[in-house]
Amino acid sequence: MHGRLKLRPPDAARRRQREEKLRLYRSAMAALLEKRARGQLDAEALALTGAVLAANPDVGTCWNLRRRALPPPGPDWVAGELAFVGGCLGVNPKSYGAWHHRGWVLRHAPPPRPAAAERALCDRLLAADPRNFHAWEHRRALAAEEDPEAELAFAAALLSRDFSNFSAWHHRGRLLAPTRPPAAPGGGPGALPPHRLQTELELVQNAVFTDPSDQSAWVYLRCILSRASPPPRILCLYVDREDATLAVTFSRPVVVGAGSSALTATVDGSALEGAWRSGEGRPRPSHTWICDLPPDLAPPPTRPRLHFRVTWEPDPTHCEVTLLPDENEAWWQEPIVARELFWPEVGVAEAGVLEAQVETCRQLLELEPRSRGCLLTLVLLLSALDPLAHEEETRRCLRDLQEADPLRSGFVADVASRAEAALGVLRQGAGPDGTVRLRLPGKGLTSLPLLERMVLVTHLDLARNRLGGLPPALGGLRRLQVLDVSHNEVTTLRGFPPLPRLEELRLDGNPISHASDLTPLASCPRLARLRLAETPLAAAPEAAAHLAQLLPHVDVVLA
Repeated sequence: MHGRLKLRPPDAARRRQREEKLRLYRSAMAALLEKRARGQLDAEALALTGAVLAANPDVGTCWNLRRRALPPPGPDWVAGELAFVGGCLGVNPKSYGAWHHRGWVLRHAPPPRPAAAERALCDRLLAADPRNFHAWEHRRALAAEEDPEAELAFAAALLSRDFSNFSAWHHRGRLLAPTRPPAAPGGGPGALPPHRLQTELELVQNAVFTDPSDQSAWVYLRCILSRASPPPRILCLYVDREDATLAVTFSRPVVVGAGSSALTATVDGSALEGAWRSGEGRPRPSHTWICDLPPDLAPPPTRPRLHFRVTWEPDPTHCEVTLLPDENEAWWQEPIVARELFWPEVGVAEAGVLEAQVETCRQLLELEPRSRGCLLTLVLLLSALDPLAHEEETRRCLRDLQEADPLRSGFVADVASRAEAALGVLRQGAGPDGTVRLRLPGKGLTSLPLLERMVLVTHLDLARNRLGGLPPALGGLRRLQVLDVSHNEVTTLRGFPPLPRLEELRLDGNPISHASDLTPLASCPRLARLRLAETPLAAAPEAAAHLAQLLPHVDVVLA
């Protein structure tokens, strides 16, 4: 069990034992199923279930029949049944059926419940295997009806013996969850009360300075500094007169349609009829949802003033945007909060608490510069405080984390990609001509996070990164005109969404080999220029002819 030596009898004796158990098991099961077919769930059937389950407590059918064959609950019946289940747990301490039956017995037991005996059982099983999650869940169910402070003391005692006991950390976090205030109307729990948070931070500090390489305390630290993920909300409205669409972008992927929360829109007070479709072009949770405007709303050549109001049913607030007669597009966007870009779940509002944890991490890194948990936690803390002010320190920590944890290089690269995207979003700004440029060249990006925060970008520079593809979520960038993805690792554009304003796409230096991989570009109505220099496709003899047939109105540059 988890690296502990298990003594086994000699092979011949073990084989004879197994054969005898199998014979008894088959005989009892055959008799039990015959009695079930006859509807004879009597004392004999109860004895047969006991014989089978004592040898193999994982037979769910026997547990079901046993519950049907048991007499009405009584004190003696409850004690005997709990003792029987305890014996089954001795055979398999992680038997789902046995634990479920034990909970069923306790729910039907007359008061008072044998809480002390149940805790003693959990103690014995956890002493044998500290990671028996069934025993932990059973103990938490008992604690829900009693003083949680006793359980917190129990978890603290286990942690004082072994700081790497992740189950004890998890148990402690679950016990503290009800003490958290609501994060937002309809949301989950927020940050811990200050006095409790300080106690937990001191416990974590003792653990990480004892063993900086163990991840358990670091994970717990990030959990107690966090809150439940905030509910999805509207980030941006975008109206395009020429494309005749209204696009709504959310903070998290949502589903809009039958059986889901309602997304409604009105134009000048009248309901906007029509189905919503995903900005990704496929029926799945998406950040951006699009609704086509009816043709009779503004028939050419009229250009009326249009006022849109959008409501997302789980959120009582509404968002509004007005399209003036001399405008082809209009938008409303929620102001960007820096700390929400990288660690949106951070639930501690007091900067002093986060700064104290930053100093603790810095002190520890002087002693243990390759502590993976410390490096990752420091990156999160710096990004939550002020990403721009701590830009270089964040990058240095991520480089050190990449070296300290090569087995998780992909994860670290994605974390770094989010950090760079967050910095880029904070620096993006609108030019005098209304263009919004976002430059992220040569940042080592392996993914494209935070696209929901880039919906107003017109020029996006992603050159010289490590992107292996372009996500369908790009469909939320309804204003995008120029996209530079040159010198990445893109092999195909399958899944590329239709972008109504895209005029130029640069794919130079990517390993694209087949013209068919560019088929989705035919759905971009304004695409006028496509660069494919230094690609395998550019060297193909028939490339120009194939591309001319596929994209007849596009100027394709192959050299």
